[in-house]
Amino acid sequence: MVKPGRCAIIFVFVVAFFSFVAATAQAQTILHVNRTDPTCGGQSPCFATIQAAIDAAGPGNIIRIQAGTYPEQLQIQKNDFTGATEADRIVIEADPALAQEQVILQGPGGSSCTNNFAIRIRRSKFVTIRGLTITGAGAQAIFMQGGNNGNQGVHIELNRLFGNSVGNNCNGGLEINAGNPGTIVANNLIYGNGRNGIAILDSGGPQYIVNNTIYANRWNGVDVSAGQQVLLAN
Repeated sequence: MVKPGRCAIIFVFVVAFFSFVAATAQAQTILHVNRTDPTCGGQSPCFATIQAAIDAAGPGNIIRIQAGTYPEQLQIQKNDFTGATEADRIVIEADPALAQEQVILQGPGGSSCTNNFAIRIRRSKFVTIRGLTITGAGAQAIFMQGGNNGNQGVHIELNRLFGNSVGNNCNGGLEINAGNPGTIVANNLIYGNGRNGIAILDSGGPQYIVNNTIYANRWNGVDVSAGQQVLLAN
């Protein structure tokens, strides 16, 4: 019999392996982002904002964010076409050469739970968000819409979500709404947020919540509605 912890490790390994195979199956364009250096250290193409790079990105591209604090509100709607596959995955990541917490996304403040997210993902397929520190938003650090605006195959990996919706009665970490099949939330640190660290609402899934550290959020670490299919491991 395979022990539960070992099963989760195998699951993460399999996901990582197939993500690597798909990502290397086609030539990738890397879009660089640096808020203060218009040359991105001699890298090209270079963008001054993360949102501009997202808007310019095509299937299979990587958006690589260089060190800095980025006071932005990101809206992601990518790969919204019939027939999108894993090979089309768009990766939005902190430069992997950097130490942790050197790319900080500072979301918009405010007392309203509406439209004060740091990142909103809607009508997107095969998008990864990796290695960001997200803080200061008045509501969700990451807000995944559902229903007709739902997503498929979104990966949330190796991020630090803290200090969002502080003082507000909003979900401050990650909110996943109806549908959103194939969401993987792995190896994130989620703490010190208003209301729930992770809220999985309405019905849908499957969602995979694996190997995260979740603590000191105002309400629950993880709140799951009855209609959602969720694997929660380690």
